[in-house]
Amino acid sequence: FKGRSLVRVFGRHPVTMAESGHIFHGDLSGALGAAGEDREAFTGANIHAPTDADIVGQATEDMNRARQQHEDAVRAFEQRASQRQMAVPTSDPQVKAKLREFGEPVCIFGEGPYERRDRLRTIMAGRTAPTMDSQRKEAAGDEDLFYTEGVEELLEARVKIAEWSIPRANQRLVKERRARLDEDPLEYEERVDRFSTFIQKSMVAEISQVGDERPLTQGKFSPDAALFATCSWSGFIKLWKTPSCEPVLTIRGHEDRCHSIAFHPSCKGVPPFEGETVRMASASADSRINLWSLSESQPVSVLEGHEDRVNRVVFHPMGEHVISTSHDMSWRLWDIETQTELLLQEGHSRPTYGVSVHPDGSLVATSDLGGVVRVWDLRSGKTVMPLAGHGKQVLGVDFHPKGTMLATAADDHSVRIWDMRKRRCTHNLLSHNKLISEVSFEKNEGRLMLTASYDGTVKIWQTTDWKVVKVLIGHEGRVMGADHMPANISGHHYIGSVAFDRTLKFWSTQGKAEPPVDATAFMT
Repeated sequence: FKGRSLVRVFGRHPVTMAESGHIFHGDLSGALGAAGEDREAFTGANIHAPTDADIVGQATEDMNRARQQHEDAVRAFEQRASQRQMAVPTSDPQVKAKLREFGEPVCIFGEGPYERRDRLRTIMAGRTAPTMDSQRKEAAGDEDLFYTEGVEELLEARVKIAEWSIPRANQRLVKERRARLDEDPLEYEERVDRFSTFIQKSMVAEISQVGDERPLTQGKFSPDAALFATCSWSGFIKLWKTPSCEPVLTIRGHEDRCHSIAFHPSCKGVPPFEGETVRMASASADSRINLWSLSESQPVSVLEGHEDRVNRVVFHPMGEHVISTSHDMSWRLWDIETQTELLLQEGHSRPTYGVSVHPDGSLVATSDLGGVVRVWDLRSGKTVMPLAGHGKQVLGVDFHPKGTMLATAADDHSVRIWDMRKRRCTHNLLSHNKLISEVSFEKNEGRLMLTASYDGTVKIWQTTDWKVVKVLIGHEGRVMGADHMPANISGHHYIGSVAFDRTLKFWSTQGKAEPPVDATAFMT
């Protein structure tokens, strides 16, 4: 048929698809869109006309898919950013140990040290990076905040500490304002420079003494500078008279290793002592804290409660409480009079080690073996400053006598100086070649800071510009601790140190043949 006749035939005799059995392809939009006709009359088993709901549903699915892709991209970007900021070990044995902690394979076939470290970074980021959901929950508010009910004695202790610390803080601020008015800051720096020069030229090892049969762990001067106490792995506690370094008292303190000792703030004089007044506290690997009167060979009381070894112990400046840190990832506050535990404070995810109390008695700083330092308010029990900056375990913390700075020493060979008012790290000192075991400010004025390290040296730092004033070299093993003498003796400055080589040393400025003529000008 020609085209015209074909049209005419179909024009005279319209044929539907059901009658002819043929399928005709073409545009049905005109028929479906005809005005006044039923839309359902043109639908069949093989024709699907999309409705408005279908179009909206498909658009919603596309939007959800695009939103999910966007969230995945943002999450991947955040993980990459966290990976760049994450402190990942560089040593291959440490990388393997970290992978073992995460329960991951230590080594994969064909994997080198670089690939292994990159895999560890990815694993750490994937397990620590916060998701968008968790960030939204944090932004929503402190919904997970909870409180633990404490005993009535803890409330009384908090009130007593607040009443004691607030007047001291006021006195400290008044003294600081008066010092600013009386002395120009440049003149103060020049005076500190002269004192540092005097220390640099005169400080030498004066006395070296074998302290025990096993390594010494810590050494502290008494508040009146009359005694120097040492503890060791043998469990013995020994008292040495200053500055002659004569042994005056030996106590079998613990059956296990003794890690820390502390003098009571009111302890004065030399043995023999009288009465049952608490004058010293000691901490040991047997999870116990002993309180000593130093008048008998037995402790006045034993504080038990820690579930693991006790690392450090200090007295509160008020003299009524003891604070201890332990490997059970907690620090505790004890009442000396009642010999009871007032507070079991959690918050660290790794064993707690270093501890220091603010000169006002209002704050306490604790460190852990994960590199985190937390500053706690004893009056409220809250964490006021979580300080994260060290890459490895932090073993030493100490407040400046003026209360404006906090020094932290860690296994990353550095000391960080934190400004308590600015709430940030102001100085990062690369101090030693090995682990830093202790950091301590000079008592009273805080002109100097000393650091003890496993590299066998003790360094003295000037606190105005943070320069090294003197490096004390003499110990044959790693130095476990060092301390400033609270008061000068005849105008001379003393430092005591203990080491793994079982010796204690006194360093003083009178080792020279003749001290400076104006030595009295540097007396505190």
